[in-house]
Amino acid sequence: MKVFLTGGTGGIGSAIKKYFEESNYEVAAPNRHELNLEDNKAIEEYFKNNSAEFDVFVHCAGFNSPALIKDIEFSNIEKTAQINYLSFIQIMRYLLPDMVKNKNGKVLAVSSLYGSFSRCGRLAYASSKHALQGTIQTYACEYAKDGILFNCVSPGFVMTKMTRKNNTDEVINKMISTIPMGRMAEPEEIAKTVFYLCSPENSYITGQNIIIDGGCTAEGGMHSL
Repeated sequence: MKVFLTGGTGGIGSAIKKYFEESNYEVAAPNRHELNLEDNKAIEEYFKNNSAEFDVFVHCAGFNSPALIKDIEFSNIEKTAQINYLSFIQIMRYLLPDMVKNKNGKVLAVSSLYGSFSRCGRLAYASSKHALQGTIQTYACEYAKDGILFNCVSPGFVMTKMTRKNNTDEVINKMISTIPMGRMAEPEEIAKTVFYLCSPENSYITGQNIIIDGGCTAEGGMHSL
C-alpha cells in the first residue's frame, strides 16, 4: 500500500508518517523544497517527474500567520488558502485517475478546530479550514460511487515542538485548562485516527470531520480563549 503525504516533517505529519511506515505502508512525503505547495505549476512539475499512483493521500500541510482583519495583507489570505486547501485540489487532479480506475482510495485532510469555529486574528486560517472541510465533503459526494472515501480530522490542541515554541508556559496552561481531559493530545493520538480512516478497516465512513480535542469543544472551551 502506498501513501502520499504532505506536511510530513511537522509534529503531526511526522507522527502520521511513522505510523504508516510501522504498519508496512510505503510513504512518499516530499518536503517543501521537493514539492512547493505555494505554486500550482510546481505541483504540476512534481507529478510530471514522479508517480501519481497511490492508495492513500493525507494532506497534512498547513500554514497559519495570524493577523487582525484591519491589518492583514491579502497575500497572507492567498498563501494560506493555497497551501491549506487549493494545493489539495491541485494534487487530487493527479491522484484521482488511478483511484477511480482501481475503484479504491482513501483520502484524508488534516483540518483544525478552526474549521468549525474562529476567533480574532484567524481570518485567513479559519476561512481556509472551513473551505477545506467543504472541499472534502464535496469530493466525498462525487466520488463515493468510485469507492473513494474522503474524510477530515480536526485536532484540537496538540503538544508539538511548534506548540512549545510559539506559546509561553502560561498560554499552554490556559489552553490545557479548556480541555476536559486535562492535557493536550500527543501527535501519535492524531496519527492513530488518521490511520484508521485510511486503512482497509474503514469501509463506510466518508464525508466526515472527526474532531480530536479531548472534549474541548463539547465543553465550549474554544470560546474561553
